[in-house]
Amino acid sequence: MDIVRKKTSSGRKKKWLIAISGVAFALLASFGVYSISSSTTAIKKDALILDVVKQDEFLVTVRGMGVLTPKNERWISTDVSASIEQIFVKAGTNVSAGEPILKLNNPSLVQEFEESQWALQEAIATQNALKVSLETDLINLDAAVIEAKLNYERSTLTLNAQQTLMSQGVNAVSQIDFESSKIEVAQDKQRWELAKRRYESQQRNMGAQMQASDARLNRVRELVNRLNRRVQALTVSSQTDAIVQELSVELGERVSAGANLARIASRNEYIAELRIPESKISDVLMNQAVSLDSRSSIFSGNVIRIDPNVVNGLVQVDVAIRGATPVEARPDLTIEGVIEIAKKANALFVKRPVYARSKSTSPVYVLSSNGKQAEKKMVEFGQSTSTHIEVIAGIRAGQQIIVSDATQWENNQIIQIN
Repeated sequence: MDIVRKKTSSGRKKKWLIAISGVAFALLASFGVYSISSSTTAIKKDALILDVVKQDEFLVTVRGMGVLTPKNERWISTDVSASIEQIFVKAGTNVSAGEPILKLNNPSLVQEFEESQWALQEAIATQNALKVSLETDLINLDAAVIEAKLNYERSTLTLNAQQTLMSQGVNAVSQIDFESSKIEVAQDKQRWELAKRRYESQQRNMGAQMQASDARLNRVRELVNRLNRRVQALTVSSQTDAIVQELSVELGERVSAGANLARIASRNEYIAELRIPESKISDVLMNQAVSLDSRSSIFSGNVIRIDPNVVNGLVQVDVAIRGATPVEARPDLTIEGVIEIAKKANALFVKRPVYARSKSTSPVYVLSSNGKQAEKKMVEFGQSTSTHIEVIAGIRAGQQIIVSDATQWENNQIIQIN
């Protein structure tokens, strides 16, 4: 009985081992089947977006939205304290050069200007009187010079006559008279020389006094001119043909010297201010060509400034407009700009796959020649536009790739396409 019991226990162990082995084999077989089936995924072709790799001229562009802004803007200010007496135009009005915009009122300034005009008239009259007086003195001195000269010439003539008679032995002239005549000639000559010096001195005096008078008169005249300019400035006018952008005052308001009154901008002279994504700004350079679209017109320009600052992930790029400005142009008109970065001849390019970035390497699914499968390959990309991207290496012209989102099967090397 003991021997029979031992045989029965051994048989049971063998059965358990066979059962466990069978279960393990079944599990391994099912795992192998699962692994094989999970290595590929079947996708309907209608659910995919495909594109063919092309080889042609590739235009690299950067796109950005923006607005038109006046090329030249300026604030008109006042240099006097005044009140707003009259407003001739409103914001948005086109004005011509010299056309009034505002009228200011400052009675004390007007009174000061009138008083300066009277002071100028007085200064002119005073100078005229001084000139007449100096000219009269100069004429009198000139007459004295002439009289002294005549006396000198007359006494010289007498002396010469006496000397002739005495040399001939005629006793008509005494020695005393002759000596007296010589003294008189010397005195007359001195009087003549003195009269000439007085005349010359008076000429210099007259010039100096007139110069001083001119300085005083010019000072008063400049004061009048300055006050006149300030009075004229009470009527605020546009210096050029422009559009009134903003009026910062109201009727009756009191403004101080230096206050800004109105902001004006030149008409028909605009630049475009584009906002370019920070990731694209490295490709933008000065003088690059730009195509601008206002939704009504397409016109061109060139990059003239790149802002060094980044605001909310965007960089401002200023574009000068070439040729005629479109008729619909006005400040803050929304426009779209396309900056031409480069033209590449005979380049490979394709529609940009989702998540593909310029100047990077990314995986893409490339279709087989029969279009039944797509295999994941690493592709090196170059520069990109808003819709297409340059292919550097990894795929050839004519091959098809999946450009739609492939993240749901990114773990599969090969996918089946039905």
